[in-house]
Amino acid sequence: VPRSGEYFVTLCDGSKVWLNADTEFEFPVNFSETIREVRLKGEAYFAVAKDLKKKFVVSAPHSSQIEVLGTHFNVEAYEDEPDVSTTLVEGQVCFHFSDKDYLAKKVVMKPGQRLVYSSTNGDVQLYATSCLSETAWKDGKIIFNNTPLDVALRMLEKRFNVTFKLKNARLKTNAFTGTFTEQRLERILEYFKISSKIQWRYLESPDIRDERSIIEVY
Repeated sequence: VPRSGEYFVTLCDGSKVWLNADTEFEFPVNFSETIREVRLKGEAYFAVAKDLKKKFVVSAPHSSQIEVLGTHFNVEAYEDEPDVSTTLVEGQVCFHFSDKDYLAKKVVMKPGQRLVYSSTNGDVQLYATSCLSETAWKDGKIIFNNTPLDVALRMLEKRFNVTFKLKNARLKTNAFTGTFTEQRLERILEYFKISSKIQWRYLESPDIRDERSIIEVY
């Protein structure tokens, strides 16, 4: 799925998958008799059909896996980003990962939890969440809920196929709350400017073949 794009697919078992921008998703035409396994690089929301005899496994970058029987959850696992996050909306999932000593570990999640796994140091953090901000993208919305600026900019990069350059690192301490549906990128950035006094401007790319706009935030 290219940047600024989204896609929806129904798997052979009836499971539904919403794919966010800049995502690769690999799945078989038919699952095996013992397991339902798919591979994800990027972000997806899963509504997994229940099958008590055949578990559903999502293999993600950084040697992480999410194992379920039937549930609703969101996974953000981009290969070029060190963190993998899972947000559980309904049901139960088991998150498998490797700790700093490369030992296999797992965490069983409950609904209303967001797990963030750092592949850099092997740490896992659990946070309480309403799940709205993490899953809004599949409904065409962007929801910021006290979202740090650098995280908000990554969300906008995927949605609008642009690249942000954050010139002032101190701006990372800024956080934003708000809901956007069909607003243009420039309008959203103007809200940032009004609320936090940040500035932004388009930059000329040194590569004339670059189809992605570059925006400096300072």
